[in-house]
Amino acid sequence: MNKAPIIVALILAVFFLATSCGSTPKREIGGHVPDFVRTAVGRAPGNAIVGIGTVRMANLHVARTISQTRAMTEISRQLQSVVKDMVTDYIAATSADPQVLLAFQEAITVTLSQNRIQGASIVYEGQDADGQYWVVTMITPRNAAAEILAAAELTAARVPGVPPTVLADGRMDTALARQSQAAIAVLGCN
Repeated sequence: MNKAPIIVALILAVFFLATSCGSTPKREIGGHVPDFVRTAVGRAPGNAIVGIGTVRMANLHVARTISQTRAMTEISRQLQSVVKDMVTDYIAATSADPQVLLAFQEAITVTLSQNRIQGASIVYEGQDADGQYWVVTMITPRNAAAEILAAAELTAARVPGVPPTVLADGRMDTALARQSQAAIAVLGCN
């Protein structure tokens, strides 16, 4: 009996199990969430920024709207954190005027908080057995970078003198990667 096909099959099975189970660390979620929310977070790409919003209300339409808004607000907050990381890193690495950079950071933060995040998508939405409505949203690094750059473009006219290298790709990639691994806050747990 030829044992080669059996050995190849076993090697492939071990490889499949090693690459499909537990190869990526689970994202920490700040707060108690149902298993279906954890599963939805796990479906988002590992480098995505994820937001979770929730509320319990009698009116399902209002609960859905509020939960979506909270999830998008969490993504916006995380994008603001990315900008803060980028500006902080830039100040530490250069001799640029920190006051101009901090004014830029403040202005872009306001712009991000006022803009509707176009590049984010809903990964999951639904209601648990207790009537709590949940929404999980995510944004890829590419779309997050586009959101930040669009906000920076709107902000540039209000804050003159900001070096264009503040938002350099390498700096943004590093900040987005760091944020995508941060604990995910849950907005609206009651």
